[in-house]
Amino acid sequence: MKRKNKFLFGGVGILVLLLVLGVTTMNATTTFVTPAEAESGTYDGEWVNLEGQVTDLQRANGRITFQVTENDSSVPVVYEGPMPETMQNGRIVVAKGALRDGKLKAQDLSVRAHEGEERPEKSK
Repeated sequence: MKRKNKFLFGGVGILVLLLVLGVTTMNATTTFVTPAEAESGTYDGEWVNLEGQVTDLQRANGRITFQVTENDSSVPVVYEGPMPETMQNGRIVVAKGALRDGKLKAQDLSVRAHEGEERPEKSK
């Protein structure tokens, strides 16, 4: 293999590794915000992880809309994609996406395991 080709392949490989590292680092540093923080406008235009309780869950035409609520604060969320099996009103969710004008357009949803669901009473 010619020396020029080795340098070319090596350079392309380094660029790909830097790109992967940049994307991984960007996702790892995404801020977790509460609905109150999201409502404040501080994070407008930023990529965030919005965490809270699901309310007003609706699904139509491949689009899921719901509110992420905590205490007296609530943020509308829109997600286009498959609904997680465990998603339902009352569950705790982390919606990851871009926050704009007090609304979140989610790219990914994570439902917290067993948080927010009613547990059956233990029999004695």
